[in-house]
Amino acid sequence: MAEWLTQGVGGLKDVLKFLAERARSKDVIKNALLREMRDNLQLLSHRNNATLDVKALIAQLSARAMAEAFSANYTFKKLANNKKVPATLILNDRQKRYVDWDAERLVVSIEGKIHDLKNMLIIYPNIFKAPVNLTARLDNLYYQLLLLSLLIYSDK
Repeated sequence: MAEWLTQGVGGLKDVLKFLAERARSKDVIKNALLREMRDNLQLLSHRNNATLDVKALIAQLSARAMAEAFSANYTFKKLANNKKVPATLILNDRQKRYVDWDAERLVVSIEGKIHDLKNMLIIYPNIFKAPVNLTARLDNLYYQLLLLSLLIYSDK
């Protein structure tokens, strides 16, 4: 499934379109989660743009639907029909640690990363002088969101 990435932007557009279409079910929580994933993926797809305002990007990232799903005891495994990440979805070597993760574990990690990024804006007045690799964090978040989307997408 990872071969779609070599096809260029069309692959990401297909995944985003799929998430938008799939977000029209009777399950309100699932709809909100899929829309939030789509929106965050669209934002993060611009993360390497040289003229990007990184603070604005981080401020626009949302984990509200994930938090609401946690408070409603939503079963995240339903997002991908209890499947785990197979090695065929891995896009690069840094993602090998995600093999056998389920949707719930990915969502927990994604939500934590979004909260950490938002907290960095508060803690560090100048995010660019913070002792963190912001580019790596944004890339990691992007690839986790993409991996979760591909896990759901591979079930269609």
